[in-house]
Amino acid sequence: MTKIFKTAAVILLMGAVPLFAQEIGGEVANGAEMGSEVASVSEKTEENGAVESEGGKKNLAEAGGETSDDIPEEEVEFTSFPKELSLAGDFSAYITLPQRAVLDKDSYSQKDFEILSATPDESGLNIEIKAVPFSLGISTFTALTFTGQDGTRYVSKAVNAEVKAVDTGIKEKKLLDIRSPYRPFNYWNVFWLLAIAAIIIGGYMAYRRRRPYDRAALLKAFEEDKRPLDIIALDRLDHLLAGNLWNDGEYKIFYVNMIDILRDYLTLRFNIQAHNYTSRDLLRILKKTPEFKGDVRQLGDLQRSADYVKFAKVEPTQAQRDADINNMRSIIIDTRPPRLESESKEEKKEVEL
Repeated sequence: MTKIFKTAAVILLMGAVPLFAQEIGGEVANGAEMGSEVASVSEKTEENGAVESEGGKKNLAEAGGETSDDIPEEEVEFTSFPKELSLAGDFSAYITLPQRAVLDKDSYSQKDFEILSATPDESGLNIEIKAVPFSLGISTFTALTFTGQDGTRYVSKAVNAEVKAVDTGIKEKKLLDIRSPYRPFNYWNVFWLLAIAAIIIGGYMAYRRRRPYDRAALLKAFEEDKRPLDIIALDRLDHLLAGNLWNDGEYKIFYVNMIDILRDYLTLRFNIQAHNYTSRDLLRILKKTPEFKGDVRQLGDLQRSADYVKFAKVEPTQAQRDADINNMRSIIIDTRPPRLESESKEEKKEVEL
């Protein structure tokens, strides 16, 4: 019985070994197949990536573009660039390119400078670069990149320039003492100053008008001359004409003396302070004087003409002078004091002689 059991076990064992080996071999085969599949997928992925890369380059070429490795690039130099610059002062630099090109936007960014504009001339080849420096000392104007019409890039060389401070003309700066706190401007102070000045000027003018004219001193100058006032005034006028003031071109002094003769006459004739009044005020006073029988318009024209010469420096013509002299003679004759019969007879005798 024991032998029978042993024989059966051996037979069963011999049948199970092939089955176990077959299962192990199948698993190994399956693993090999999976590895081959992964390898094939990896190879396909690499092939697809290469195809897509070649396709992308092909599409970029078909679209007319170029890769960064294929874009041609040339180095250019500035034809003109100032060596010394002023801080915050704009300047111009010039560069010449082989073809029309546009400054790239990235080139506008500078560390020590600010580019204001890049303007080509009519040919489009010469470009003016306007910029402003913002750093003192040796500053670097970094390279600029231009893109031409055919895609060529033109890169300028970096340039070093000395930036100096602006000369203000102040050689030495002195320290100032600490001032008191600032106070806003008070317009009332100006108002009161102007008011005080107006009061002072008005008071002086009022005093001058009311100041008694030294009529006695004026009469003393003529006390030896027994002739009437109008005769004395006309005689003084003749002496003025016979002098050299007019021929020497002293027109202002001539008219000043002429008006002084007239005002001396009016002062003594009508007992007014003629020298203390302006031309307008004198006319106003004479209009209110009953004894004044002269032509006020003639007197106004005469004084106006004299004021032009004295104050406006107008050079009168001889015809204007003669017209003013005739007006003055008429005023004196029309306003002369009344004559006694004896004085009239003596005047007629003097005229006949």
